[in-house]
Amino acid sequence: MIFISCTIKELAKACGVSEGTVDRAVNNRSGIKESTKKRILEMAEQMDYRPNHLAKSLATGITKTLGIVSVDLSNNFFALLVESIEQTAREHGYFVNLALSHNDPEKEMEAIRYMAERRVDGIILFPLGKGAQFSSFLKKLNIPIVTIYNRIECDFVHVDVDCRLIMRNVVSYLAGKGYNEMIYIDPHFQNMKSRGINVFSIEQRRIGYIEGIDHEKLGESNILEDMDEKQLVDIAKRKDGKRKVFICRNDTPAVRLMTIFRKNNIKVPEDVGVIGFDNIAILDNMSPRLTSVDCNIKTTGRKATTNLIRMINGEKDIKDCVVDYNIVEGETL
Repeated sequence: MIFISCTIKELAKACGVSEGTVDRAVNNRSGIKESTKKRILEMAEQMDYRPNHLAKSLATGITKTLGIVSVDLSNNFFALLVESIEQTAREHGYFVNLALSHNDPEKEMEAIRYMAERRVDGIILFPLGKGAQFSSFLKKLNIPIVTIYNRIECDFVHVDVDCRLIMRNVVSYLAGKGYNEMIYIDPHFQNMKSRGINVFSIEQRRIGYIEGIDHEKLGESNILEDMDEKQLVDIAKRKDGKRKVFICRNDTPAVRLMTIFRKNNIKVPEDVGVIGFDNIAILDNMSPRLTSVDCNIKTTGRKATTNLIRMINGEKDIKDCVVDYNIVEGETL
């Protein structure tokens, strides 16, 4: 048997009051006696009354929903961010709509339009788009937007760690451990850049690595974008008296790199060191446990969500937020 929720008109008639009085009762507004409110709420429960949120949102312009446009969820980093955003939104009385761009700028535009058409109150965006035309498109939506991971421009509130500073510090940290040859693994960077994809975050990491190499006077920077197994093995096995460490721009290539080394009888950390970036949860199940930069993903999600809600509530001059980080020492250095 299917039970159909009653309307506000039917509830008002059953209680012998006006629709306005019912509205005040179910929305906990003033101007109603406590005894009347109690009677209406009891009757509402008996009649399975459910407020028409669509009608309410059309009347008020508020839907109590936030849009999330993320790259994908295959990377545990993004999955944890989305989970943190959803949890924080729910704590503040919001639900979320999620759309994935799958690393395709056109799909990202479709997802943003989808959110706008469904009148979300604000959007948390993991941008692939960039440039003046993309910024203009977003501003014309007249929807509060907070960006995570990649920055678009200073007009949009941004929440992330300082990737450039972190990578400079990582180089110094490794130099302090006696490593004097550092190979940076940055898969497909130029390919993504040539496709017009926003690569702000990973570019900042690359710049930080180069600056760190220069600061520590370690010679020329060594950056690999193609994870060619033979090349990686040759570098690792090269006998030149140097202590080698591979710095990976995130944890996914670091895990792949360790698999390649294991296959070719290269011991980590005895023969070479490896460090990742993001400290994804799966690392706890690896042996040896990868050393990685923890970007406080949950904090990033909370900060982005609370800042967005503050914007929705009309607060002005909300600043960018730089989240703290720490290096989680594993067993690969």
